[in-house]
Amino acid sequence: MMKIGLTQLVLTALLLSLTNGSVLAEEGGQQPNSPAKVTDKWAKHYFDRLALFDEENAGLKNVVLVGSSHVEGLDSARLLPNWRVINRGIASDRIGIGERGILHRLESSVFECNPAIVVLQNGVNDLGELKRHGTPSIPEIDQCYRKVVEQIRTRLPHTPLVIVGLLPTRDRYADLMPLIHQLEARLKKIAEDYGCVFLEVIPSLSDSEGLLREEYSREGLHMTGAGYEVWANLLDQVLTSQLGSPVSADKSGKTRKSCVRQSASTQTESENK
Repeated sequence: MMKIGLTQLVLTALLLSLTNGSVLAEEGGQQPNSPAKVTDKWAKHYFDRLALFDEENAGLKNVVLVGSSHVEGLDSARLLPNWRVINRGIASDRIGIGERGILHRLESSVFECNPAIVVLQNGVNDLGELKRHGTPSIPEIDQCYRKVVEQIRTRLPHTPLVIVGLLPTRDRYADLMPLIHQLEARLKKIAEDYGCVFLEVIPSLSDSEGLLREEYSREGLHMTGAGYEVWANLLDQVLTSQLGSPVSADKSGKTRKSCVRQSASTQTESENK
């Protein structure tokens, strides 16, 4: 009788386990890393870009550009043709205060990319939020930016990290310039504290009044093709100073100039609307 009772208990436990597993599978059928149905335009764009990043990360990459629309709009195949570049810019993205942002996508946007160098440019969208809603504060942006830089430095201690300064604005975005200068000073200090290269771009892109030059401006925030040419030239100089010649050697021993063409559709809608 004890053997029969024990057998019944084991079978009962097994059936309960299978039943619970089936229920859990039905309730958790969605993949753990898959976002729920996204209706917000920029949230959908964010997750679409992350999916693309996972596909691109399978290959060997060199120069990793990380940021928001300024970065996503950079056509590296045309403007940085001698470098193997992957573009990790997402329009409207912020540094990571909240549930989205660079801080939360470092795996697919940096660490899985086998970077020879990381170029980080971000901040204006957080300043736009500050201007419109009074938050996040400059110290909060600084703190989150430091978290991003610290993680990159910890995981990739021997990989050069370039912090690109903020771009100037004009017209209806001209009132962001005082905030831009405040955050710019903090970004320089972050670069100094973590041993990063700081690339200042405001002097090369601004007019005599310190605003984005009219010929470089689309609507006061984003750059025209002429502005991108100036910016790309600055990037090319810093890449050469950090990596040397852009000509690389493949496994066969032949030298080649290589790059990866990325999706770089220029956003027509301002990320600070």
